[in-house]
Amino acid sequence: MTVFAISDLHLSFANPKPMDVFGPQWKDHPQRIAENWDKIVSEDDVVLVAGDTSWAMRLTDAMPDLEYLAARPGKKLLIRGNHDYWWSRQATTRIQRMIDSSIILLQGTSTVMNGVGVAGTRGWRLEDYELEGPKQQDEKIYHRELAYLRRALESLPEDVAVKVVMLHYPPFDLNLQPNDFRYILEEFNVDILVYGHIHRGTGSYLQGNVGGINYHLASVDYTGFTPIEIVKCQDSV
Repeated sequence: MTVFAISDLHLSFANPKPMDVFGPQWKDHPQRIAENWDKIVSEDDVVLVAGDTSWAMRLTDAMPDLEYLAARPGKKLLIRGNHDYWWSRQATTRIQRMIDSSIILLQGTSTVMNGVGVAGTRGWRLEDYELEGPKQQDEKIYHRELAYLRRALESLPEDVAVKVVMLHYPPFDLNLQPNDFRYILEEFNVDILVYGHIHRGTGSYLQGNVGGINYHLASVDYTGFTPIEIVKCQDSV
């Protein structure tokens, strides 16, 4: 089993929203992702999808995007991103029953596959929403997401061989300074962090070993529209 990661697919099959308005590198990106994914991922592998999967506002419109994911090889673990309005946190259990069994939704929860423990939640960055001053609602979301991350990590067995966290928002601010999410990652001795949200040309990012944790930015325009390898295990799931 190999664990891959990818993020910010920004799919929109029901109501097409061409992404090449953000640059020519986005032209035909769903087809390119599918081709690259299908070449390197097997049915025994796992792909972490770190948020902003679909532009859809409603689940019915997101279903073609989720079917696109279901058609890709491997088990897919998803978290919410800031644009995933089709997925409300309260509806997670209901949505899980409606989608393909190859897709697992993580919402302050975790799962273990072949010794690899994966904990996931959306995360939050207050400064992304402070252009007009801090808002009480954003503070509430921030602390709720911290609680979700802690809950997800506490739910992992102590004997997992590798501990992975998937967040949509990175655990640092716009100046690359750590926030409370990073402190929780360090408290629980996380091995690997996968995150998205940051696109080429839109912000600074951290990659590689950060305080003993291996950071991976998985946004598709950063990864060349292909899943990146995170962990390789000897045995199948």
